[in-house]
Amino acid sequence: MQTDSIHVQSGLLSGRWNPARSVRSFKGIPYARPPVGALRWQPPQPPEPWSGVRPADAFGPRAIQPNRPPHAVGYFGPEAESENCLTLNIWTAANDRDERRPVMVWFHGGAFLVGSGSLPIFDGEALALHGVVLVTVNYRLGRLGFLAHPGLSAEQPYRASGNYGHLDQIAALCWVRDNIAAFGGDPGCVTIFGQSAGSSTVNTLMASPLAKGLFHRAIGQSGGSFAVQALPLREDAERGGVEFAQAIGARHVDDLRALPARELQLVRPQDNTWIEFYDSNDPKGIDRTTAWPIVDGHLLHEFVMETFAAGRQTDVPLLTGATSDEGSTQPPVASLAEFERRARAEYGKRGADLLRTFPAATDAETERASRHVIGTRIFNWENWTWANMQSAHGRSGVFYYHFRHAPPKPRIGDRGDLSRDIGAFHTAEIPYVFQTLDARSWPWRPADRTLSGTMAAYWTNFAKTGDPNGYGLPPWPRFNPRQDSTMIFGETVAPGAVPDRAVLDFWTELDRSARSALAA
Repeated sequence: MQTDSIHVQSGLLSGRWNPARSVRSFKGIPYARPPVGALRWQPPQPPEPWSGVRPADAFGPRAIQPNRPPHAVGYFGPEAESENCLTLNIWTAANDRDERRPVMVWFHGGAFLVGSGSLPIFDGEALALHGVVLVTVNYRLGRLGFLAHPGLSAEQPYRASGNYGHLDQIAALCWVRDNIAAFGGDPGCVTIFGQSAGSSTVNTLMASPLAKGLFHRAIGQSGGSFAVQALPLREDAERGGVEFAQAIGARHVDDLRALPARELQLVRPQDNTWIEFYDSNDPKGIDRTTAWPIVDGHLLHEFVMETFAAGRQTDVPLLTGATSDEGSTQPPVASLAEFERRARAEYGKRGADLLRTFPAATDAETERASRHVIGTRIFNWENWTWANMQSAHGRSGVFYYHFRHAPPKPRIGDRGDLSRDIGAFHTAEIPYVFQTLDARSWPWRPADRTLSGTMAAYWTNFAKTGDPNGYGLPPWPRFNPRQDSTMIFGETVAPGAVPDRAVLDFWTELDRSARSALAA
């Protein structure tokens, strides 16, 4: 496979051969037609065929999105971007098209607003050398990927709108099913995995009937959609879409389609200014009801929690977990008094319980406690709940982890002054899994490289067999909800007690109470 072209359903592709690592890459492959013009806010359509040999040696553009501040740990760097963004990338070390290697399909994170599959920390060469075929995917983001509107719903036979980004991901999995054998991959052994919004994607695809049969293992890193208010309902999202359209002077869907893509994606309708940098705490940023997955009655027929509770999810082996400092890069509450005020305002009678669960006696302690609230609620609890729900209502194996190894570099302040430690921050585990530590010029130690090799082996073993265990690796026990145990990735790799168990139980009880209140 070093020099010949690859034939896929749309035509011939030529990739790039790396003789130093015996890996071939194919980049910027269209898996659907450009979602522009009349296809904006339409389900993805099959790609158009081409004649001749199409070069696949450069990444396609990322979805249109706000920038990340250059000092941010998750800084993505400059990339070409376009509304025409539906491409995927493949790395393979297969020597023969008939090898049928396990396939891993990565969905990037970024709050469904930012990100791409072409970041250097997602480079697939190292994992390809572990014997898998690695695929990364670009999909529609923000308002261009998730806007719901009654006019858009009326266009579809299933009478729903929104979730186009998730439909793109399903289209990419269909492309993998139909074409990956040409790259030495096994369409009957596909693992979907992702981090943050990518992890929520994996969670949602497990719950969606549209994705059944398209994957056979699932890995979710730091994210899920189990919380009672995680996903808006279609009617709420459609109302938000109407309000957004009215605010920017669009009376009809045709008016929205006539607007430039960047304006749709980045305008602040409150004051007609533009969003330059992504900030999840910007009160004038992108309204979640216009740029977020929803329960639409088509992709999702019900809340994700309800699907898992009834055992209706795609029942495949699951590997899931989160990091120990998920909230460390989030802005803290400014003072103890404000922390106490917000606890009472947001949690009512349970506010006092929250203050006991996340104790703080000074403004300095409040900084830590308030970040701990955000991180455990949005991330750690979601993956804990995912492990428990799949274990209770599925038959396939579950493997649960906790990543607490702090990388050797980053110290980063709210203004980029590198003034504070952020520990095992949100996204910290990604370059360890991909063995792409050198994508960042940090002072990596031998222990970091050892840990990275261990994690890459676990992840690829799981893709091959549905079990991360393998020769030379510390045994990773299958998750048992009756035992207080998880696989801890720290200075050593070994099973240990689930950290913050009281915090996880608090969020479980709070979510249960909120569901009961809504049902009443």
